[in-house]
Amino acid sequence: MKEWILRKDANLWTSLFLMVLSGVVISEAFEFEIGTPSSPGSGFTIFGTAGVLGILALHLFIKSLLSEKRRSEKALEKTHRWRVVSVIAANIVYILILQPVGYLLSTFLLMGFLFQVSGKGKWFSSLWGAALTSLVSYLVFFRLLGLNLPRGWVPFF
Repeated sequence: MKEWILRKDANLWTSLFLMVLSGVVISEAFEFEIGTPSSPGSGFTIFGTAGVLGILALHLFIKSLLSEKRRSEKALEKTHRWRVVSVIAANIVYILILQPVGYLLSTFLLMGFLFQVSGKGKWFSSLWGAALTSLVSYLVFFRLLGLNLPRGWVPFF
């Protein structure tokens, strides 16, 4: 049993950690009023985000448990550090431009960059995905949930 656990990659341990974190955050969200989708309380977004995180972590955990393959040593050595640094930098820039530029445009720029970094360099797919993600998140948070989002330079959004 011990050898089997040691053979598993970092996804197993990461997903376990994220499931525990999700459970803790969900339990803390109940301290706030959760409400309903039509009348969300202060803990609604926290609860929903932690729930999605828990479901995704559970999926990764099951996928990791069922996988028999282990990444080779060469694959482990080939980490793309520039991608990690660029994603962190992009999120910092997003935080800095969110208020002046506005939610919709800054989210589109961030998502376009993230899709491009994680993808294979297909610009059309990256821009299409960024536009769709930005628009759907805007519609959910602003229109459906009625949250105030930074408007920035675009006054009609």
